[in-house]
Amino acid sequence: MRKVYFIQADVFSDSPFGGNPVVVVPDPGPMTSDEMQSLSRGMSFAETAFVTQPTLDGADLAVRCFTATTELAYSGHQLLGAAYVMATEGRIELTGELTELQVQVGKQLLPVTVGHDAERGITRVSTLECPVGHQGGFENYGQLAAALSIDPMAILQTGLPTEIVETGLRCLIVPLTSLATLRDMLPVTQALDEILQDQGAHCALVWCRDTLSPINDVHVRVFAPPLGVPEDPATGSANGALASYLVRHGVIEARPRASLRCEQGSELGRPSVVEVEIDSESSPPRIWVGGRVQRSVEGSVFY
Repeated sequence: MRKVYFIQADVFSDSPFGGNPVVVVPDPGPMTSDEMQSLSRGMSFAETAFVTQPTLDGADLAVRCFTATTELAYSGHQLLGAAYVMATEGRIELTGELTELQVQVGKQLLPVTVGHDAERGITRVSTLECPVGHQGGFENYGQLAAALSIDPMAILQTGLPTEIVETGLRCLIVPLTSLATLRDMLPVTQALDEILQDQGAHCALVWCRDTLSPINDVHVRVFAPPLGVPEDPATGSANGALASYLVRHGVIEARPRASLRCEQGSELGRPSVVEVEIDSESSPPRIWVGGRVQRSVEGSVFY
């Protein structure tokens, strides 16, 4: 029997047990893919990241991303959690206020930036999201409202469209008029799943301009039944899609850059803040998604 050391990192959170948790194994040693999958399933967490030796030139580290059932081609919050753990464990060198890393996931290199302050430690971890694509939305507001258990007027009175935006995930963006409606919403999972599957979307991001905290810009909830996730506490790629949507429809300006603070997860007891920066001068727009990360649990697993 062998054992490996792990750390749970809570991504997009200012305090432990907020945000989106990921278990990071910084040194899996000779573990096979089957053993990684078995450990991920046994941990009963949403996702587990294993830091392995990179095989691509220029890579600072490599990460393999797992859910309880499968290995993923990409997971933004796993990437951020793994970079944070490697930095706090002293396994990568921080070169100043901003350290630029190249992280290998599969056969691609993805940029990760680690912000560091001598007094406060790691202040922010961020990564560049995939290129943005906009498509038509779901125009049957009655059916969509019924799946979300809300009045259709809560969507229509915003004056904004529903729209599918892709930044890695294909996300159906749904605007609402009020925070109360968004917080009280009880989606019918099967009905919402059918709509998303029919549209070829992975998740629905429902948002409003009212926020719990005055320092945040939007309140967000994300539902991803096609991925087996009824509701997600923090979703980097979906909030990146929202930032692109807001610029496209004139809700925020990016001249040439815009910043957005998206609060999410309070309905699940895991409050999160996803920080998004969008650069509209590039084509397609470059979208950086990041935030704070906290360490909450560490220990060893036998396998």
